[in-house]
Amino acid sequence: MRHGQRRRGHRRARIGYTAIAAALVCALTFPAAGCGSSDGPSPQSSETPGTSAAAPSPTTDAGKDSGDDEHAGGDMLFNGPDHWDGAVDTSCPADKDVRIIIVRGTLEPVGNNSLHELARMIDEAIGGRAAIDELDYPASWRNGSGARGVNMLVKTLNTQARTCPGVKTVLLGYSQGAMVVGDALSDPQARFNKDDGQRLSEHAFADIAAVELFGDPRFDGSADYGAGSYDRATDGILGARGKDDLRAVQGRIVSYCNADDFACQLGGHGDAHGLYRSNGSFDEGAQYAAARIRTALGE
Repeated sequence: MRHGQRRRGHRRARIGYTAIAAALVCALTFPAAGCGSSDGPSPQSSETPGTSAAAPSPTTDAGKDSGDDEHAGGDMLFNGPDHWDGAVDTSCPADKDVRIIIVRGTLEPVGNNSLHELARMIDEAIGGRAAIDELDYPASWRNGSGARGVNMLVKTLNTQARTCPGVKTVLLGYSQGAMVVGDALSDPQARFNKDDGQRLSEHAFADIAAVELFGDPRFDGSADYGAGSYDRATDGILGARGKDDLRAVQGRIVSYCNADDFACQLGGHGDAHGLYRSNGSFDEGAQYAAARIRTALGE
């Protein structure tokens, strides 16, 4: 039971919808832009953070059909149901022991986003034995984007577990992507949005060597897998995950959250959301993943 003084996502009275909408466009879009931070130049994309028309308002009535309306960010545009029957990549990485799957944040470009740097650091730490892939989900403000990511990731992991035995998986998720990864690893009834309701297989879970989340909107400040400068009494903008939702990957998961990060700390500011690669979190994350990869490979 969580105590009443915890700052939970449903405390909407503390933050108006207009403030949430304005901050979330900035906070959940480009990590490098940092909403005023100095953490390097922003990634190049056709949707630049300096163009107001690039990102629509992050709230919409359509999102109210998706999850728990009591959360402050529950009607963000990327929430909403999705059903998907598309195909996933069935190939296995040639001469690689590990596959790193990047699940990017809202509007981050494919192939040029913040988590690629971390993936390269992990690969170098294990001697170049990792293939780096990316979940090509919408990662947009489009209704159902998050649920589409969950559908795609679950199907990808289950398929790869069948076709690529022995290849270990590392999952990296940032912002909306962190929510996608966490929800894919949870039971369907614990997910924020309605999706196809598929679960990860036992083989898929067994193949996961490490999971790293950054700026998760469903961050639980009281969880024992959290890392960073966050306030333990404050949860993410979409409310905390259940304490047992990610139990299946216990000991293999870490969730980084910066103090004042709007996504994982309700009431925070956007610039903190873009500082993970400059504040040492990526260095720690690379070491964390490398150690667990070696354990998973029996080294």
